[in-house]
Amino acid sequence: MTIGRYVGELAHQDPLHGLLAGIATERLAARETAGFLVFQLPGTNEIYVYQGRESGTRIVCKFFGTRYGGDLALATRAARREQEALRALREVGLCGSPHHVVCPYGVAPDINCVLAVEYYDGERLSEAINRALWHGDDEHLLRRLEALAFFLATQHSRTATGQPVDFDVDCVYLDVLLGMLHGLGRVGRWDIDELGWLRDLWRARPRMWQDEQVWLHGDATPANFLFGPGLDVAAIDLERCRRGDRLFDVGRVAGELQHAFLQATGDGRVMAGV
Repeated sequence: MTIGRYVGELAHQDPLHGLLAGIATERLAARETAGFLVFQLPGTNEIYVYQGRESGTRIVCKFFGTRYGGDLALATRAARREQEALRALREVGLCGSPHHVVCPYGVAPDINCVLAVEYYDGERLSEAINRALWHGDDEHLLRRLEALAFFLATQHSRTATGQPVDFDVDCVYLDVLLGMLHGLGRVGRWDIDELGWLRDLWRARPRMWQDEQVWLHGDATPANFLFGPGLDVAAIDLERCRRGDRLFDVGRVAGELQHAFLQATGDGRVMAGV
């Protein structure tokens, strides 16, 4: 698999070098003295893969320090929140084959508030979507979606909290999204009123309140699921992990699929075949 765009070597005097060498030795049983090559993951500005020149060991680093207006305390909380989400899901058995959540190695607030995590070599869902779109490989995409459905069903069932869902949270989230779209000039007042009316119809349905809360991935996009052989799936980027209605994750995946097909073909009905 392609790692990403090569951007250079990590300087030995960089504080991150010592952190990575320690992780390689203590967590991955890999001796690393020759330094690390640096690759930027596609579509990101803050996530890099560091590959040991000597061992080939790969470690992913996600930097939070440049966000939140330079507020280190806020950035540290965000990094630790994702670290704890990764740990929590691994503790319910999402570790190994076929369901895997990448292992967090630690947070270093003094090094641009970096979160170091396991590297998982797999195919992104976005790649499977592109194979279906541009090469007609619908069967491959269907197999990946089957594996992803199995993963999400397992994650949700193992993390059910027993507390009823609060559908108001998702209704408020819709208001936030509509406000953003309105600010960008993508929707008008009539659109907002129409979608708000439809939202309230859903809110009034008793069945919308009858499920129990589960731990959500929270950002179930095609870039955040990696696929291995068979039904193997790994989840990454759990920064937005939270409790909520399991259909939030499912709906996000469905929306991303329809958006990809609509953007590429101009016809969202292509999804009927998938």
